[in-house]
Amino acid sequence: MNAAATVPAADAPQSGRPLHILLAMCYLVHRTGAEMFTRDLALWLRRRGHAVTIFATAFGDMADELRFASIACVTELSDIAARPDVIIGNTHHETVRALLHFHDVPVLTICHDRSAEHGRPAQFTQVVCHVAVDENCAERLVHEFGIARERIELIQNGIDLSRFPRRGGLPARPRTALVFSNYASHDAQLEEIRAACVQRGLSLDVIGSGTGNHLPDPAEALGRYDIVFGKGRCATEALCTGNAVVVLDPSSGMGEMVTAATVAHARRWNFGRALLIRPITRENVGAELDRYDAEDAGKAGEWMRAHGGLDATLGALERCAQRMALQHPVIEVPASQRANEVARYMEDWIRRGNPSAAHLAVASLQQHIGWLQQSFNDHQRMHQARIDALQAELQRQAEEARRQMELAAMQAAAQIAMQTAAQAAQAAQAAQSNADCNARLAEAEQQTRQARTELALLQAQLREVYASRSWRVTGPLRRVSTLVRPGSPRA
Repeated sequence: MNAAATVPAADAPQSGRPLHILLAMCYLVHRTGAEMFTRDLALWLRRRGHAVTIFATAFGDMADELRFASIACVTELSDIAARPDVIIGNTHHETVRALLHFHDVPVLTICHDRSAEHGRPAQFTQVVCHVAVDENCAERLVHEFGIARERIELIQNGIDLSRFPRRGGLPARPRTALVFSNYASHDAQLEEIRAACVQRGLSLDVIGSGTGNHLPDPAEALGRYDIVFGKGRCATEALCTGNAVVVLDPSSGMGEMVTAATVAHARRWNFGRALLIRPITRENVGAELDRYDAEDAGKAGEWMRAHGGLDATLGALERCAQRMALQHPVIEVPASQRANEVARYMEDWIRRGNPSAAHLAVASLQQHIGWLQQSFNDHQRMHQARIDALQAELQRQAEEARRQMELAAMQAAAQIAMQTAAQAAQAAQAAQSNADCNARLAEAEQQTRQARTELALLQAQLREVYASRSWRVTGPLRRVSTLVRPGSPRA
């Protein structure tokens, strides 16, 4: 079945009669991918007019939200008085408990994980439909449990697009990155990611219960980041938001940057474990960060929003449930066949070391552990807030010191510029004065040369006079003239 097919909006009236649907899940405590899937499915079916009951061994704060939406949440199947029309099983042991309690109700099982115990399908006659959330889970059902591929519906997880609005366009150069995973912790893998980001000038944050920063609704936070590291549902939510996504799980390994050319293939494998084929090293992380392309990431996000909406996924499941209720309203199982199936289940249960007993023991503590974890997270957030405040104050002081240094540098530069300008003006004035002196000296030298020329001319004329015959003839007369010159002394 194609999960991307067009379906009515969740609030539109459904085509068949309203059903009573029982959802079986191990617990609703940590908001993991399967837990959020169960929550979204329950709310969506309720808005479609169906009566929904959730059976789980433990509930966290999600129970309040579900009950407020008129969805019953029970930990004991005996508390359900009305027979459901369909059972949708998300985890193995809870599905078996539900189908054994309601022994004639058709069952749809969903495989959410390739290796986890809860992903094992319930193999009973009541199970009329097997669903895998990706090709990896479908391979598990085929190769490990002998279920024919044609009996398996591929219905991939969808995202409530109204909760994850598309962010604005990505910048040409990324500035912020996020590790979005409940499996992230402050370990060597996270430090490798951080080192690769620091080398490229990216700030890195972490969202997830493993680091004490669990956000019940991460939709708003995703819009603040350019690049997101995540897998499965986290990667899907980030793509729908419009982030560039690197497929990565801190506990398993990493894949590649999701591109417009690879998003369809990666989606069929649910951005999951089958794609995590490389170790997390700063070199591998850096190589994917260097492939960042804002335009291409935008195209990948557009494809994801067109094909990964919640209505498509849950509409496909609703149609399966309606078809099962119509074609198999009651499933009669002969007592001998039922005994053989239960015996096979119990044999497997014992051979595996009574896993359900351990599972139930752990599940009974999940709520208490969840409260302790939440308290720890609250304290860690409080201390983180103090650290952030101190870091912000340190950054403010550093910015103020930088500003003061820049101001001092500007003042020093201005003073140097003024001194340089004054010196330049003095130099220009001195140069002008020197030029004036040189001009006057040149003029005086010119006048001296002219005077010397005139003096030489007069001297030449005087010599000519002295050398002339008339000067010699008139010599006695000049002497007489000197003697009779008025006022001259007489002999």
